[in-house]
Amino acid sequence: MEVVIAGAGSIGLLLGSFFAEAKMSVTFYVRRTEQAQQIQQDGIRRVNQDGTTSEFQAAATTHIRELPQKALWIVAVKYAGIRALLEDMERADMNNPTLFVQNGIGHLALVNDTALSNVAFATVEHGAQRMDDCTVKHNGVGMLTIAPARGNGHQFDAVEQLDSKNFPVSYHTNAEQILMRKVLINCMINPLTAILEVENGVLLTDAHCESLFTSLYDELIDAFSEMQAILPYEAVADVCRKTARNRSSMLADRLAGRPMEIETIVTAVRQKALYRGKSLPLLGTFEQLLYAMDRRDTAL
Repeated sequence: MEVVIAGAGSIGLLLGSFFAEAKMSVTFYVRRTEQAQQIQQDGIRRVNQDGTTSEFQAAATTHIRELPQKALWIVAVKYAGIRALLEDMERADMNNPTLFVQNGIGHLALVNDTALSNVAFATVEHGAQRMDDCTVKHNGVGMLTIAPARGNGHQFDAVEQLDSKNFPVSYHTNAEQILMRKVLINCMINPLTAILEVENGVLLTDAHCESLFTSLYDELIDAFSEMQAILPYEAVADVCRKTARNRSSMLADRLAGRPMEIETIVTAVRQKALYRGKSLPLLGTFEQLLYAMDRRDTAL
């Protein structure tokens, strides 16, 4: 089985390592020649939670027409890169089964407007940190939840081979629902960790952080009450516990001077709430703080 992973950040590298461990042929599609060359030469590495290191062979290229033609695609680029990637795929006449694993919900509409025949979406609750161009640290075991959205869902059956105690996989029938569940988790963890510059676990161990965390949960569930059954408070807290030593993607972007994914996570949820007549004042305050910090940090 051949797998193409577009994007070799923390989640792309983590997924690639588990696909390679399942004896699949993995090729990364990346932007930078330096990263492609390093992966070609050294493969990829995963630092496991017990401190051991697992190494795997992998290929990489910056040229879309060099990719295997009949591979399963995993799109792990950030939201900001989705539009350009979809345009690249269209120009190259790519119509492979494609699984999207972005944070947020902004990518849903972009993907739905494509001509891709077989599409699925997934949410990833693992803690992962990219150490360098080839290495990812697995900071916490979560769940990979997949929901086919268009076409033949069996095109994604190969992902089930990753299922293990270190990388559990589950399936869902409603893609929009699992994305909404994940983006609400993101809204409860990412803004606070990015603003306060703390790891995920601190949201539960510091009394002031926990108070903000709980208030944010209550505000969001009041606006999206139908989500409470599949997203009780304890489920969000459990994500914090399992990824206690992890830096959220928003905090990692801020510390690296990269633009944070505010629009597809925080702004998208606030706009959905406004459509329902809910203002989300706490999240709205965090949104303005994040945009102010984003402009300042990326300008430095």
